[in-house]
Amino acid sequence: MQEDFRLIGDFTPTELNDSGITLVAPGLQGRGTWLSRRETGETRAFTGEQGTLDQAIAESGAEDRHTLVLEAPTPAAVGGGVRGGPGTGNVADDELLLQVPLAPGEAAVVMYTDEAGVISFHYGQPLAAALPSRAFGAGQQVQFRLRLRTGESHGTGESRGLVGRMVAKVIKVLVVKVFPDQVGSFAARRVQAWEQQYRAQQGLHGGGWAQLLDARPTPLPGLTPLVGRRSLLLIHGTTSTTAGAFAGMARSPALLDRLATLYQGRVLGFNHHTMSVSVAENVRELYAALSAVSGEYHFDVICHSRGGLLARALAHLADEDVAALTGSAWRRPAHVKLRIGRIVFVATPNAGTALADPPRIPSFVERLTNYVNLLPDAALTIGAGALLSLAGAVAEVGLPRLPGLADQAPGSPLQRKLAPPQGGTEGFHAFCANYQPEGNLVSVIKNAAVDRIFATEPNDLVVPTGGVACTPHYELPADRVFSFEPGRHVHHSAFFAQPEFAKAGDWLAAGR
Repeated sequence: MQEDFRLIGDFTPTELNDSGITLVAPGLQGRGTWLSRRETGETRAFTGEQGTLDQAIAESGAEDRHTLVLEAPTPAAVGGGVRGGPGTGNVADDELLLQVPLAPGEAAVVMYTDEAGVISFHYGQPLAAALPSRAFGAGQQVQFRLRLRTGESHGTGESRGLVGRMVAKVIKVLVVKVFPDQVGSFAARRVQAWEQQYRAQQGLHGGGWAQLLDARPTPLPGLTPLVGRRSLLLIHGTTSTTAGAFAGMARSPALLDRLATLYQGRVLGFNHHTMSVSVAENVRELYAALSAVSGEYHFDVICHSRGGLLARALAHLADEDVAALTGSAWRRPAHVKLRIGRIVFVATPNAGTALADPPRIPSFVERLTNYVNLLPDAALTIGAGALLSLAGAVAEVGLPRLPGLADQAPGSPLQRKLAPPQGGTEGFHAFCANYQPEGNLVSVIKNAAVDRIFATEPNDLVVPTGGVACTPHYELPADRVFSFEPGRHVHHSAFFAQPEFAKAGDWLAAGR
């Protein structure tokens, strides 16, 4: 079902008969189309949506209830607007006020994609005064205020992630059912549900490189071959998996062969939850997996992003630290000894990343959604379904508690426990990058509606460049750090595909 309407550039509320939606857009002149609830798998070529967006919405548990396609250029803002009738308040020429009817027990988030393919998320505001509405009997009316962007493309205009070439503004209303136990709670049940369903294959896994980098991990046949021998452990980052995080290594068969020979085939991965579960809880989970076979385990580690914090926690956290961070008593199994040898940090927030500050969760969602949308190799590393689940959680509870994300914030309790490293930094090595945005990512970084978290601080889009090898407590020497300069265009998810990553083999071999 669809309904066409006109945008006449004044404060007259536009009431959409079939949806109950009302909008005020004083600066827009053109035409619009409302599209009804979308079934999973249904395509809408003229909105530019890709199948990956379909999948992400389905994974998040949201309903793609309303889509507005607005073919009208955004004017320059002229002051703060004027009062234009009941409920409109002060709406500027470059703003849109949207009122949406919802049933009891529902929440919504608005996903706005401009003509350049830049995405932003918007959450409901208190209803100061209701706009007119044809949604008779609706349980509640929720208003959203959107600052509209010019949508000027700084590149080809193509996107290979969630949406394709845009010819209009696309505004989607994604509706979620509020979890019954979310009322009055800040727990992120929605994110936890996503991890339990879409990151269900947890634990240690192995086999050859083909099995490690396969979307369906192969469980280890047994731990006995690892006991008393040095092995290589791969630890992925936030929302990812072993296969997703380290897929780029498949482009370097010589490195894979070298590592397989160096460790005599003892290469394994650890799939684990990264948002609803803290790093300290991941420590307990790994020890629980190793406790199946008694003995001493010795791991060198290649880790991406948050995975590096887990590697440091395995190497340096005392039992009482793990207990304090998890809030319950814990002692590592007496029959299991774990030694962490060399660690190759890849884009790890060893000094934290401001993107993970709990108050910045909405900005985290926006920045990473644009990252997945505009950079083709980011989708393997970062789960788009997880990001939309996060957006739904923000719509439900405001700022949800995400212990696995909060661990990465500068000065978090975990960061304080880890620094300075009790065992020194002799075995630490690091890859970092200063990524210079190009094309439409320039709009993402510069647009205040998305975020300005890093300001002018060099970063790889997710983690500060300097914070991988340098923290307030230590700085790695230059011979143990490789930094990609802006001209190489290496972003947070692109390290493992670079030929220079072969240096990791040199670092690990030197420790034998």
